[in-house]
Amino acid sequence: MKAILLAGLPVAALLASAPASAAQLGSYNDPAPGASSLMRSDFANAEREIRGAKVDASDPARAINLGIALAKNGRRDEAAQLFQSVLAQADVEMIVADGESVMSHQVAQRALQSLQNGVLSR
Repeated sequence: MKAILLAGLPVAALLASAPASAAQLGSYNDPAPGASSLMRSDFANAEREIRGAKVDASDPARAINLGIALAKNGRRDEAAQLFQSVLAQADVEMIVADGESVMSHQVAQRALQSLQNGVLSR
């Protein structure tokens, strides 16, 4: 089971892979690449940070965060593909910032709904 930290935007989710130890924290291995830029609505910078981070491209948190940044930059089709990629992977446990446990498929489905209903529009 994989734990993931989540901070919230209205309806959308900002995710970060939980670090294995405090020693991993640092600019070279940001546990939430792009999260602060997403929270500041700096979506172009968030995309750069997420793409440049040392996080596996198949990580569901990376895919969802990057999808949010892309959607907010008007690249809805690419965002939808990333959210769909999470649904094609194993459903893993994610821990939200308030301590709630959710599954990655639930978060990806919520992100897709937000994309479809315009919440993730520019």
